[in-house]
Amino acid sequence: MLMLICEKNKNILNMIIKQNPSLLSSNFGVVVKKMPRVLDFDNKRTYFKHEIRKLRKGSYGSLRLKVTRKNLFMESFNQIITKKPHELRGKLNVQFYDEEGVDAGGVAREWFLSLSREMLNPDYALFRPAAHGSTSQPSPQSHVNPDHLRFFKFVGRVIGKALHDGYMLDSYFTRSFYKHMLSHPLTYHDIEDIDPDYYRNLKWILENDITGLDVTFSYESDEFGQLVTRDLIPDGRNIPVTEENKKEYV
Repeated sequence: MLMLICEKNKNILNMIIKQNPSLLSSNFGVVVKKMPRVLDFDNKRTYFKHEIRKLRKGSYGSLRLKVTRKNLFMESFNQIITKKPHELRGKLNVQFYDEEGVDAGGVAREWFLSLSREMLNPDYALFRPAAHGSTSQPSPQSHVNPDHLRFFKFVGRVIGKALHDGYMLDSYFTRSFYKHMLSHPLTYHDIEDIDPDYYRNLKWILENDITGLDVTFSYESDEFGQLVTRDLIPDGRNIPVTEENKKEYV
């Protein structure tokens, strides 16, 4: 009943919260946890910033980093990955070798922006661009880098630190990747951002009679110049897709 009332009056509810954001930390907090779709983006952001401020309470010392521009990724990785979670909450102080200046926020801002671009460097094989080129997603070939899991952990820490401290990053990810992080269910529509042609093929399969079409429960992947067949289900390359099972295939 409460959910129906909130859904019906969500515009009024959002106006009330915008006028008095402190409501989100009191009785209205249940809306955030139980009915997040009721809140608009501005109110969600306000709530998020409020929760971050709560995390900042207390003394965590300084998080000092000294890096070179030439080897920014690896030097930042080696210093960040060894820190404990509470140490990452410390006040960030970044210094570039052979460069004078006190970090009053500008150097840290530059570090975040430069590092966020370097994270997407194809040499690390961690991410690959989506079809339209403006967003990225984890690369299925990241395993060629033996430290890829530790690198992904490092990337997560950098993003978390940027959110915690209020800094911008110059990196954007696909909708499907965000849904994975939020444990939201995926649909075949999410593939459109990654591969529009493949998305249209899947849509065509769902909307048309595929009797006689030579398709199996497998796919081909170009892995560093070599075409590799992968099964979607056990022995999928030998199981044909039919009218009866095409929804399962998609």
